[in-house]
Amino acid sequence: MRIYGISQSSGVERRLHIEKAAEGVVLIIADHDGNVERARITVPPDSLMATFMQRAPGGITLEGRSPSNEPKKLLNVEVRRNEVLLRVQAESAAGSDVAVGLDDFQDALEKVIG
Repeated sequence: MRIYGISQSSGVERRLHIEKAAEGVVLIIADHDGNVERARITVPPDSLMATFMQRAPGGITLEGRSPSNEPKKLLNVEVRRNEVLLRVQAESAAGSDVAVGLDDFQDALEKVIG
């Protein structure tokens, strides 16, 4: 599934791809222009769904990993009214972000997990 969004840190139009994998759900953040991949992370689907129930101020950080067995990555998920801000980063590096509609994200996630 593909969702169109925007980077909150740079204002660049981005796309969020959500795919099912054997180890969980793969989230891929890519720039709309040129389809340049900025980040990729795999997270457990149950943990990702739980972030919508908790809606903690400042978001919730989930531990994930790159599908290509790279070092551990972190996914920060923050639900703000009707949008979801996702930020993927390695433990020691700056990351990439995308903000997408809450309804679009939940629908796509349910279709991929379902």
